[in-house]
Amino acid sequence: MLAVALLAGGACSKKRSAPSGSGFIEAIETTVSSEATGRIKELRTDEGLSVAAGDTIAQIDTVTTMLRLRQARSAREAAEKRVNMAAIAIEQAAYSADLAGKTFGRTKALLADGSANQQRYDQDETAYKQAVLARRQADASLETARADLAKAESDVRLYRKQFDDCFPVAPISGEVATKYVEPGEWTTSGKALFKIAWLDSVWVKIYVPAGDLARIKLGGRAVVDPEDGTGRTFDGTVTWISNEAEFTPKNVQTKEARADLVYAVKVSIRNPGAVLKIGMPVSVALSP
Repeated sequence: MLAVALLAGGACSKKRSAPSGSGFIEAIETTVSSEATGRIKELRTDEGLSVAAGDTIAQIDTVTTMLRLRQARSAREAAEKRVNMAAIAIEQAAYSADLAGKTFGRTKALLADGSANQQRYDQDETAYKQAVLARRQADASLETARADLAKAESDVRLYRKQFDDCFPVAPISGEVATKYVEPGEWTTSGKALFKIAWLDSVWVKIYVPAGDLARIKLGGRAVVDPEDGTGRTFDGTVTWISNEAEFTPKNVQTKEARADLVYAVKVSIRNPGAVLKIGMPVSVALSP
């Protein structure tokens, strides 16, 4: 009986528990910064509230940008009229050049048979050349008018964008983690407004000793326990394994274990209902 007990004890001692570790929940976080300069008129969300991608989350004063946009639109209308007038001028110049060319051609023929004098020939030739020059000038005026119109249209697009920038939107769906400003404050381009966390999928990074590394593989399953007393656990997947060893981080293991070399392992977790929050401590058991 003693021999059997020793054998059983030896067999149990050879069994190794599943690789495990602990860490803190992390998630994708995006900082939404202002692209406009002005006074904040309104904030349309707050910390802890959910937003969807494309939702307008704030409004910055639009008076200045609206005035600039109206001026640009007026300038575009004036440029369009100048293009139309230049096009009409080309038609007139073309008609005049064609008529002067025909007149000059007849005078040239009359001079050849002695029915016209040199003075008339010179006058009609000068009129024809001036008409041709006027046509070229009309062409140049049209190109200039078109260039002015292109600039006016660019100005409209620019000021329209500046107007739209006064209504910053959420780039991702998620939960507002941090609010950096308040209504009435002055903001500038690049100043942070909100930080949004995408909580549909989160992750935790744990550290395992080298001896357990061979028992872990990408795509492996994991059980994540928030240890909140509810007994609820979450399924996780190993999505990254470090290729380099490092000393155990101070905030993960005990002081005695800090000198050990370990490997970082990232476990991704689906988080329906955003139950797991950023910074929440969890324990993780990896399936060998």
